[in-house]
Amino acid sequence: MFHHGIPRYVVRSTGVLTKESNTISAVVNIVNLDKYYPHHITIEVWDWSTYSTPIKLPVLVGENVEASFPYSLDSNNLAVFYADLDDTVDLYEIRISYNDHPNIIANCFGRSLPPYSSQEGNTVYHKQLVRIH
Repeated sequence: MFHHGIPRYVVRSTGVLTKESNTISAVVNIVNLDKYYPHHITIEVWDWSTYSTPIKLPVLVGENVEASFPYSLDSNNLAVFYADLDDTVDLYEIRISYNDHPNIIANCFGRSLPPYSSQEGNTVYHKQLVRIH
């Protein structure tokens, strides 16, 4: 986690997921459980439907506001990020970048049309994210 007292910057990935038929958006719930310090994070959602040259999708936060990265996640706060997955998206990947810290926890899932529900096949928990950098 730390290299000579300096937190290591990591990128974690869901891997490429096949979008479930009812999924309309990819969601990342990320929490900073650090009691004292904010942490900077970056969320990326990639459309892999062409199997090469993925396309970066806009990531939103709150009420349909495009997120600005790196995003400062305050101490003891949760942020919910999402990207719309239209009918042209069949395959997608979520990447989360941050300084490796045990108090940053992210869970990813697909969300259906209202009434919103998590799509079981598109759920990736924090411990399942793969470090790629």
